[in-house]
Amino acid sequence: MSSETETAMLALKAALDASADLPAVRRDPVFEDVFEELAAALNPSPSAPATPDYLTVLAFRHGAAVETTRRFGAGPDAFELVRNAEIELYVAGAEGDGLNAAFDAALSAVYAAVEADPTLGDDVIRAEIVEPPELGTDAAGSKAVLTAVIRVQLTYVSPRSY
Repeated sequence: MSSETETAMLALKAALDASADLPAVRRDPVFEDVFEELAAALNPSPSAPATPDYLTVLAFRHGAAVETTRRFGAGPDAFELVRNAEIELYVAGAEGDGLNAAFDAALSAVYAAVEADPTLGDDVIRAEIVEPPELGTDAAGSKAVLTAVIRVQLTYVSPRSY
């Protein structure tokens, strides 16, 4: 039996996976592996088949618990939990306007996937992005990588404090 925390996390992952505008979500990948894969995909050998102009990777991790409230007199579901899930977005390719447009489209798709059903199929009370994403840049071989960490606040009820 899954915990309510795992149920909430799987519901968010399912919402992201349901978006036709996003790649499949990778759960808890090793950070270095993500950049190695991006570099390999975007910097192939000359004899390799053509690669896409931009490559998007979406990673998903448990975030910190924000708040745990005991609900006295509420029966067996006695804790209301607020937890952040962290979505890491990587868009890699040749630097320039095209990369920025691809990154903006992917970031918008993440927001749209969360906003489409704030209860994530009734698995949570509410899922919402309540703060701006942390944006950054990096490199994967000779290509630029635009990055974002998006914290999705999940509010749900559990019989335990987890």
